[in-house]
Amino acid sequence: MTYSYVHTKINEAAFPNAINLYDKQIMTGRGNGKYWYKNEIRTEGEKFFVENLKKYFPNNEIIYIV
Repeated sequence: MTYSYVHTKINEAAFPNAINLYDKQIMTGRGNGKYWYKNEIRTEGEKFFVENLKKYFPNNEIIYIV
């Protein structure tokens, strides 16, 4: 669950009317222009993905979430 300067530029070019996903209130610097969600936000997002993946793909195994 990382986001970078490159992602911003790609999204701006491909989706000029989309919202900017970088939010300094919930993200923190990771170095080299990359940002990641703070632990409490990341945990909440991971829980959401795990619940929904199990719901819609019950026979698949989740190996990791990045």
